[in-house]
Amino acid sequence: MILFLDNDSARAALMYSRMKPEDRDSTIWCRTAEEAIVTLKDYAGSLTSAYLDSSLAENEYSDIRSENSGMEVVRFLEKAPAKLKIDLKACTFTVHTWDKAAGVRMFTRLFKAGYNVKYRPFGS
Repeated sequence: MILFLDNDSARAALMYSRMKPEDRDSTIWCRTAEEAIVTLKDYAGSLTSAYLDSSLAENEYSDIRSENSGMEVVRFLEKAPAKLKIDLKACTFTVHTWDKAAGVRMFTRLFKAGYNVKYRPFGS
């Protein structure tokens, strides 16, 4: 299973177009931090990849203190119970935001929390 967090339908369509058909069928597109957190809880043992955008507002650079940002998902993961962290060991998190400062913060915090994480701005 793959989690793709991004509010932009054009980026979601581009992501889906680049995937193998079997990956498209097992991808859950989340548009909000809340949807992503629910998906992480519900599918933790099945997730192999999670792509996280920081800016989930209309503009490209939203406040990382917002409850609807990729950083909210990071805050959730930092405080996650041990069982959830164990269930997510096989999951690779990719921070794909264009907001470099937010992306580096998200990457660093996930790395320090013990997750397998990469930083790749969308499109690279």
